[in-house]
Amino acid sequence: MADVHMEKIVKRYGEVEVIHGVDLQIADGEFAVFVGPSGCGKSTLLRMISGLEEISDGDLFIGGQQMNDVPPAKRGIAMVFQSYALYPHLTARGNLEFGLKLQGVKNSEREQRVQKAAEILQITELLDRRPKDMSGGQRQRVAIGRAIVRDPSVFLFDEPLSNLDAKLRVQMRQELAELHGRLNTTMIYVTHDQVEAMTMADKIVVLQNGYVEQVGSPMDLYHRPRNRFVAGFIGSPGMNFLPATAKGQGQATVKIAGALSLDVPLPQAVEVNGDVAIGIRPEHLKISGEKGNAHTLLGEVSVIERLGAESFAYVRTEAGQVVVKAEGDVAAKIGDVVPVAIDPKLVHVFDNDDVVLTAGTA
Repeated sequence: MADVHMEKIVKRYGEVEVIHGVDLQIADGEFAVFVGPSGCGKSTLLRMISGLEEISDGDLFIGGQQMNDVPPAKRGIAMVFQSYALYPHLTARGNLEFGLKLQGVKNSEREQRVQKAAEILQITELLDRRPKDMSGGQRQRVAIGRAIVRDPSVFLFDEPLSNLDAKLRVQMRQELAELHGRLNTTMIYVTHDQVEAMTMADKIVVLQNGYVEQVGSPMDLYHRPRNRFVAGFIGSPGMNFLPATAKGQGQATVKIAGALSLDVPLPQAVEVNGDVAIGIRPEHLKISGEKGNAHTLLGEVSVIERLGAESFAYVRTEAGQVVVKAEGDVAAKIGDVVPVAIDPKLVHVFDNDDVVLTAGTA
């Protein structure tokens, strides 16, 4: 096992810089997830850790040892890719032991490692099958097993579940989390899916355009986003944003759509006077029966997504459209005019630079 430490990591392709001075510490045994939209640099950063991409500037340390110029095979890492990359002519056993053969590992030790990995991943009955005779989930388990048999200090996962169907992705998320619990090995996982990040990570690293926007636990990022990008990216559906004006210090009077007025708490030293954006999550809004309440916005329901235990109502208000998470059997239907209640304590306020001034507390 080993920690991973990055100091001012930069990646350039010619004159174009795509990773901009990343400083990051991933503790020994931690499950860290790099998350962000396509093109944000998360896979490039992972490939620099693995040694598949050269580091243009800065320093990378794994287990306290500088790794900038160390070849991938000697970094103590194992990587699982989005594509299974299995040898089609080899059985699962052959795929698992192939790398060990290249390393010169003795037959008895190879067999021991293969059996242990197969038991951990519950693929013992698949060892004599070829990839064409396996399902997508089974192939992915073999790909993960190929990493396990190497007994690495750090596991790297580059969107390993992207090719699986929705139900199997949920199952594999659970299995990867359980695998981390059993192995207690440092794992770094790349995904564009914030649900995967929230459900598996000890630490989430949110990236945008080659910059680290925020690092923290899943609930830290959910409750205390640093800026509007993080607030909108973390959470499903995403946070609602509405234009507003605010004035005050320690507590701000926030006006939405020129009508609704909220008293929103601010940190004591923070003063605001002018245009802002407010953010509030769908689960913190409520379709209320009190049309005259001072903390409600009237709006027309344009879409209802009924998912069984819960529903999502898309409501066009005078301030803009909001998504409201409601009970599965909510009575509202398309075309209804409904009041949407807002709790001032759960409102986030963002300045004109999209930096959060205060974060609502659940």
